[in-house]
Amino acid sequence: MNQQIAQVICELKAKFKLVDLIRVLPISEATFFYWRRQSKKPSRDAHLCDLIMYLWQGDNHLGIERITSLLRSEFSVLVNHKRVRRLMHELDIYGMGYHKKSRRYDSSKGPEGTRVKNKLHRRFRTDRPFQKMVADVTEFKIPQTLEKVYLEPIMDLYNNEILTYAVTSDSPNLEFAVQPLNELIEKLPNPNMKRFVHTDQGWQFRHKVWQRKLRKANLTPSMARRATCLDNACIESFFNKLKVELGNLNQYRSAQELIKAIKSWISYYNTRRIQMKLGGKSPIKYRQLAA
Repeated sequence: MNQQIAQVICELKAKFKLVDLIRVLPISEATFFYWRRQSKKPSRDAHLCDLIMYLWQGDNHLGIERITSLLRSEFSVLVNHKRVRRLMHELDIYGMGYHKKSRRYDSSKGPEGTRVKNKLHRRFRTDRPFQKMVADVTEFKIPQTLEKVYLEPIMDLYNNEILTYAVTSDSPNLEFAVQPLNELIEKLPNPNMKRFVHTDQGWQFRHKVWQRKLRKANLTPSMARRATCLDNACIESFFNKLKVELGNLNQYRSAQELIKAIKSWISYYNTRRIQMKLGGKSPIKYRQLAA
């Protein structure tokens, strides 16, 4: 408070007498001169503020923890996250989040197929690649053209890497649904452990073709309980990050433009987007270092 009052006095003293300003405003003379001396000193946080702004302007979705990690890894600046939080508050910047509520794509309507039990029970952690994988489908609707884009990724819970995915502006039919699964099966190493593919109860995943392919590849199916999104929280979190960082869908003029942006972002997510749960590394970097 005193610092702000001192700044106001400095701005007004060209028009009014200093002694009158100090008498009228709730600040002592000693306190005013202290803050005036402080304002003339070079800020010890100036360089750190410049680095924070540089990182944030490169990606305004970066929050306190990821900026702190990047300061340490890229600039060798040993800084506490509380200091970064204070400086970001002073700079009036923050990691932009996805708060808009919209109608979610409902894939449960369709052929009944086969429902299976939840084998993961929210035990999402694993120390082995390809042991626990999750899949889901999400929808994007472009306001300008009313076109829809559908995305189905398969994520490895070992390092949150997107192993395969399908994206289309056509109907999310069975061919679209099994494409990522076929690509996953081709790249899987020889099984030396029980492996799970966890999904919601969407019709694509209940379909006999999807279930048959899993069994043939020695993959154990697992399904979230009905209307329980926390059972599939990992892939839902991925969708949230994607939709935040793609920005407002009004900026996309066609489905193909949005599809190109989605593919580019998934590449960025796998190779360069750091995650604090992975020790400040990207998914692929984490897998490479672990190997």
